[in-house]
This record gives sequence, C-alpha cells and structure tokens, in this order.
Amino acid sequence: MGSFAMTFRDLLLPALTYPDTTPDRALRSGVALARRLGGNLTLAPIQVDLPELRNPVANALIDLDRKARMEEARSAAAAQLEGVCGRIAAEEASVPITVAPVTAKLYEEVDEIARMSRTRDVCLVPVGPSAPESRGVAEAVLFGSGRPVALYPDDLEISPADGFGAVAVAWDGSPRAARAVADALPLLRRAKDVRILVAVGEKPTAVTGIAQELLRHLSAHEIAARVDEVPVGARPIGRLLADYVAAERIDLLVMGAFGHARMREFVLGGATQAMLDSPPCAVLMSH
Repeated sequence: MGSFAMTFRDLLLPALTYPDTTPDRALRSGVALARRLGGNLTLAPIQVDLPELRNPVANALIDLDRKARMEEARSAAAAQLEGVCGRIAAEEASVPITVAPVTAKLYEEVDEIARMSRTRDVCLVPVGPSAPESRGVAEAVLFGSGRPVALYPDDLEISPADGFGAVAVAWDGSPRAARAVADALPLLRRAKDVRILVAVGEKPTAVTGIAQELLRHLSAHEIAARVDEVPVGARPIGRLLADYVAAERIDLLVMGAFGHARMREFVLGGATQAMLDSPPCAVLMSH
C-alpha cells in the first residue's frame, strides 16, 4: 500500500440527558468506536433548556416553573457525569477527547445535533432499547447533516483497537451506496478484510456481477476486496444483513441510506429501517 492514507480527524459523539440519559456502556462503546475510526473525538452532552410557562394557575397548583428548573438542573448534572464517564473511557482507550456540553431547547435537541454534525467527519450514535431517544438523533443526522453517521447497538461492548478486522460494503450500485463507499475509504484502506455484499434480487439493480466495477475502483485505491453474492430469497433484507454479519464476523457494515418524504410522512427503505431499529454491528451509513 502506498504512503498516502486518508483518515478521519473530527468525530462527534452526542450524549442525551433528558428525559433519559445515554447509558454509560453506550458512551464507553462510542469512545472505543472512535478509536477504531481514528481522529479526535468531541463528546457533546446535550443539556435541555425548558421554557418557562409563566402560568399563574399552574404555578399555584403544582409549581410548574420550579419543577422545570429542577429538571434543567438534573439535565446539567447528567451532562457533567457523562463528561466524566467519557474522559475516563477516552483515557483507557487512548482517544484524544474534548468534552463540550451544549444547551438546546426542549424538542430541538436533535436539530442541534444535526447542525453540529455538518462540520464533523462522522457522528457516532448508539441505537437500541436502552437509548430510545437516540433513534431520532440517528435519523436527524443521517438525513439532515449531509455527513455519514456511525450507528452501533447500545448493548454492544466495543473494544478499542486500531481500525477494523472485517468490513463489509452493502452494494447495489445506487448513488447512496456509492456515497457510502466514498465516505468509508479511510476505513477500508485500514481494514484487514474487505467484503462486498450483494443481496441478489433485493433490488432490480442488485444482480450477479454488479460489484465488478466497485472491485476495480477499490483496487485503484489499493484496497483488495472480495465479493459475496447472497440470494435474498424470502428473507427481509434486515434479516439477511444480520445473518451475514453474524456468519462472517463482520466488525463494520458500510451502506447507503434510503429515505424520502411522501404525503407528509418520511418513508425509509427496508434496510435503512432495519439498521435504525437494530443494527447487528457498527454501521457506517451515508445518504
């Protein structure tokens, strides 16, 4: 491999504090994932700013504004604890870290995170049952930042390491998949094993031989890869991806994300929906 190697330099890990906090395990795994991605990490605990209702009746009955201030204080305390947890994890994983708490108005937290992500290489987001609010964060960053997002299961213990062992690219020849490959090139160059997964029959473009040009492109970047063409059959695409990740021991899945607005409702593609609901491993997604 030549001497030139692109790397990520600027990573973002947001941490929620209200109504629920980002679990400690998810923070530790996020820091470990940052080590594998490479670069400097900004941990951004999001403190909530609750509006004062100034309702005399509500304040007389239940002291609503005082309760709002108490919740703000709880959010600020959680942000401090998340900062401590992040610093400890970063020291153990040898990850350069900056803790930068951010205050956002209630219900505007995900918009603030998407805005911050626009000037980062990658935003790291845990998703799963113990971090239910993070699903909205992942969607906002994926479709509102113009930058890739690294999803990871909130219950997965990721160990810090330099780079990834096995990385798989989910390839269907689409512009979204092409964007994901371009975003992932720094990681693919450092991976020990690169696979191209074609779910044959999942889309009209996902046909046998579709990955040959991608093999050529990766070779031009001095990346050796091999192709796995797997018939989708009757399996949902999410199940196929999960089965493949488990069988091949994939550390990182790279894929494009599909979503568009239809009749005031945002419609997600099947694979995108599956990864946002329950990623089988760390997943680098681009839109």
